[in-house]
Amino acid sequence: MTKFKIGILGPSEIAFRRFLPALSKSKHFAFAGVACANAEEWLGENSTNPPTNIFDILEAEKNKALKFQETLGGKLYTSYKELIQDPNVDAVYVPLPPLLHHKWGKFVLQNNKHLFLEKPFTTSEKDTKELNEIAKQKNLATHENFAFVFHNQITAIQEHLHKIGDIRLIRTCFGFPYRGSSDFRYSKNLGGGALLDCGGYPIKLAAYLLGENTTVAQSQLSKAKNHDVDVYGSATLTSKDCDYVAQISFGMDNSYKCELEVWGSEGVMYTPRVFTPTAEMETKIHITTNQPEVITVAPDDQFLHSLDFFGSCITDSNVRINNYKTINLQSKLMQQVKQGDTK
Repeated sequence: MTKFKIGILGPSEIAFRRFLPALSKSKHFAFAGVACANAEEWLGENSTNPPTNIFDILEAEKNKALKFQETLGGKLYTSYKELIQDPNVDAVYVPLPPLLHHKWGKFVLQNNKHLFLEKPFTTSEKDTKELNEIAKQKNLATHENFAFVFHNQITAIQEHLHKIGDIRLIRTCFGFPYRGSSDFRYSKNLGGGALLDCGGYPIKLAAYLLGENTTVAQSQLSKAKNHDVDVYGSATLTSKDCDYVAQISFGMDNSYKCELEVWGSEGVMYTPRVFTPTAEMETKIHITTNQPEVITVAPDDQFLHSLDFFGSCITDSNVRINNYKTINLQSKLMQQVKQGDTK
């Protein structure tokens, strides 16, 4: 099978640490190369007031990109536009800060490339719908990289849920300690905030378990350390298909939590590391009933599965169209949590 050539927009840490190893094993994709932003692309709206060390920044980005090339070959592009407009590139992976997703995602689609966006897809429901509408008109695939839903752990959770009886409550959390004010997650100008970063994970899992009719009943976002973005938050999600709710919480000024708990009529299911297992890590599902057990799930590469699902979106129109709906639902729920709006 001829593989699709995929390029990476920016030599980010997650692209090098998680995407590149998965790409080397993918049955659908081959590495086309990685792009560094030129000065104009890097500065964006700040082009009239560039930092004094802009050339040092661009040189550091180039050095990062060279590591990609050393690892998997491919071409080193000297600008984002050069990669996107290369006729030899079929698809583009965009792991840039969230506020840049709409701008560059739109440019990718306008140049007839399939679009694989790191989460969140965009920073607003309006922008997400716009990108998916462009993709639909051009028969292009889009994908939002919530990779955890493709891990075998999620399948195992579904297979064993019946052991705790009727579900009474879903509770899921994701949060981590403060990373320092220089991290892009704490910058409003880069699309920072706990909701857009770690909040999407429990929202995604809650919607996955509650179904396509999920909506937000209540939410709260809070600031801390004088940041202009939300730093932690919580929400309650419901669905007309269920008589129970999902309570979610998230934050990036918290002690570390990454878990799912499902409380049933006959027992409790608990899963730590539900969002972030590495490809080499065993995961465990703890079931507390009259016959307690611990289910061990073998290591699994969720990033690889997410990438291959993107391949299926390219080759199968039904998968592609359903994925537009999935991405739009996630963006709608994120918007509802942000606004406290259940309409």
